[in-house]
Amino acid sequence: MNLSRFVRRDLDIGLIAAICLGLGMGVTALYSASYDWDSGLPSDIYEKQMTWVLIGGVALVIAMAIPIKIYYAFAYIFYGLAVALLILVFEWGDQRWFSIGPIYVQPSELTKIATVLALARFLSYRKRDLNRVLTFVPPLLLVLVPILLVFKQPDLGTALVFSALILPMFFWAGAKPLHLFFFVSPVLTLICSFHFWTLLPLLIVLLGSVFFGRPRLFTAITLLSVNLAVAIGAPYMWENKLHDYQKRRILTFLDPNTDKLGAGYQVIQSKIAIGSGGLTGKGFLGGTQTKLAFLPEQHTDFIFAVICEEFGFIGAVFVLALFMFILWRALSIAVQAKSRFSSLVAVGLASILLFHIFVNIGMTIGVMPVTGLPLPFLSYGGSTLIMNISLCGLLLNIYASRYKEDY
Repeated sequence: MNLSRFVRRDLDIGLIAAICLGLGMGVTALYSASYDWDSGLPSDIYEKQMTWVLIGGVALVIAMAIPIKIYYAFAYIFYGLAVALLILVFEWGDQRWFSIGPIYVQPSELTKIATVLALARFLSYRKRDLNRVLTFVPPLLLVLVPILLVFKQPDLGTALVFSALILPMFFWAGAKPLHLFFFVSPVLTLICSFHFWTLLPLLIVLLGSVFFGRPRLFTAITLLSVNLAVAIGAPYMWENKLHDYQKRRILTFLDPNTDKLGAGYQVIQSKIAIGSGGLTGKGFLGGTQTKLAFLPEQHTDFIFAVICEEFGFIGAVFVLALFMFILWRALSIAVQAKSRFSSLVAVGLASILLFHIFVNIGMTIGVMPVTGLPLPFLSYGGSTLIMNISLCGLLLNIYASRYKEDY
């Protein structure tokens, strides 16, 4: 076998290099985040992360080695097993994790990839009529089941990740923009439902879209009924179903100064750390907000603030450019893949990465609520890191088999 030809044809060297660079930056940032000025030593967090990186490397190779037709054939089985684990974690786990000795496994991370595979399997069937509302009921149920199970854990941030798959994958499958607006309208109604004068214009636009779009009668009735139910049910859910900490996170997102020493403290300190970095930063191991422990959760949720404080605006731009390159490669792979299933999988995986990046960086600068979503490749965490590396392994697999037709 010609090794150089294999590398040129079957390996996305750029994506592999970007993944390795991201992982290296993550370990370096964790070393700094856990470094103690008094003792002159870091904690063992970065060493544990290196262990997860090695395990993730094995997972990446496995994800690349499994033929795409296996993912296609067993997509629904993978999904069913993942959902079963989400159910079992309530009985034999600790709400979110299974404990296997010193190792904690979070089944919701596995479920993200399994849900993408199941959605791609369903939407890849070319004879699906995407103009009929009933066509979207099964894939919406595929997404709704893990959302409800993860929300019950409770893990609002991860539950939202599943909802982020709907629009990109439906659009890539060929759904019309008007129909996608119909799908997103309940979310808009949810946001506007707490104030009549914001809800009224949205309902007028929705009625106008129904009138001029002329969907089928059943579709129109269903759409209006769902939005009406959301408008009525959202205030009730707020008062009776959300946990207090979830309410605080949302209210603090709207105005962090309402609870400067409580829920808003994280965001305020994160902004201070990012702003104090300036153009070039305070230097490696030189971040005062980090080393003096003003910045909470600095090794997980707010690792981006650590990088900004120590490497400044230049470091932040470099991180964003790296993520943009990874996302560009993922979408490029989706475009190149001749298999409809593979292309949809690539879009779904890119959507997971994009949502994590957007929400995590957004919450560090105060434009998104603090939901506890880690930053891919950089934040500390075993299950999430292995999921992200496996996700990239699947992207590399799709790239290697991009010329193969549907299965």
